[in-house]
Amino acid sequence: MEQSGTDHYDLIVIGGGPSGYAGAMRAIDFGKKVLLIEKTRLGGAGIYNGVLTSKTMWDQALKAASIRELIPDYEISFEAVSKVVNEAVFERKTQMTVHLHLLQKAKNRLLFYEKGTATLVDKNTVKITKDNNSKTVTANFILLATGSRPRVPFNIEADGQIIVTSDGIQNFTSFPGSIVVLGAGVIGCEFATIFSCFGKTKVNLIDKADRILPFEDEDIAEIIKHNLETYGAHVHHGASLKRMSVVNGKVEYELEYKNGSTEVLTVDKALISIGRIPNVENTGLENAGVKLNERGCIWDDDTQTNISNIFVAGDVTTEMALVNVGEREARHAVVRMFGPTIKPLS
Repeated sequence: MEQSGTDHYDLIVIGGGPSGYAGAMRAIDFGKKVLLIEKTRLGGAGIYNGVLTSKTMWDQALKAASIRELIPDYEISFEAVSKVVNEAVFERKTQMTVHLHLLQKAKNRLLFYEKGTATLVDKNTVKITKDNNSKTVTANFILLATGSRPRVPFNIEADGQIIVTSDGIQNFTSFPGSIVVLGAGVIGCEFATIFSCFGKTKVNLIDKADRILPFEDEDIAEIIKHNLETYGAHVHHGASLKRMSVVNGKVEYELEYKNGSTEVLTVDKALISIGRIPNVENTGLENAGVKLNERGCIWDDDTQTNISNIFVAGDVTTEMALVNVGEREARHAVVRMFGPTIKPLS
């Protein structure tokens, strides 16, 4: 059922993660009327499956490793770690919810919030759908901040319990006895370090390249590799994954090395960490004429898409999937819309 009548805004922000929220707040600084639309949970992956959860686990892992240096038989339960993570998520979620509520109650109300699925109808019009009801809204400018999700190889089924992405770590109920991490980039090395530091999980890391963290300085990569091995992790160097599947409740995977040899191993869990893909499906980009680049991300020139009034920020560009970068992009985009002329982002 579609509602009649169309509300108009200075800016519509699609996506209530860190980037979208930062963009909405910056537009309010300029006294603009803003509609923020979020499909699922305000805060997005930045709170629930991203930087907040992983860095909280990282902090707990380092503390556990430090305590074990003094008390070798010290142990911490996954339940205790999850409790700390959940408390951090609850605190940040509450802060954002209260902040949003206060802004909506302000006398000079500028921020409006809708929960639902947003689809571009044209370059100025957005359709919002929730629970079989829909309505259309319009704006002078639109900021796309729909985020990204973990990439999974087409031949691997991530069930979220035994073979997981970073989104599935929260489904663990205990530390696995062993885990294999596919992908030796930033996220893969981060979780490999976390689980190895807790000292309760045997960690294997599949590294197809000649070294882990191929986009970082070699000396940094060497230090992280040394730390991983110090805590008992094993790096499969120069290894390509031939197959991975769940067999009898465990993960069986086969590796092929550069010399042609193969190896079959079995572990309790697997973490797929081979990058992220942008959330561009079913957003109506084609209706507005918004173009994608050769990598399937939204094309942009200093946060502006090929449609002059539509901008983009955050992980949906997959340029650099970092919260602080996405927030900076969003604020920059809004200044380009409503503020003075500024220098391009470097």
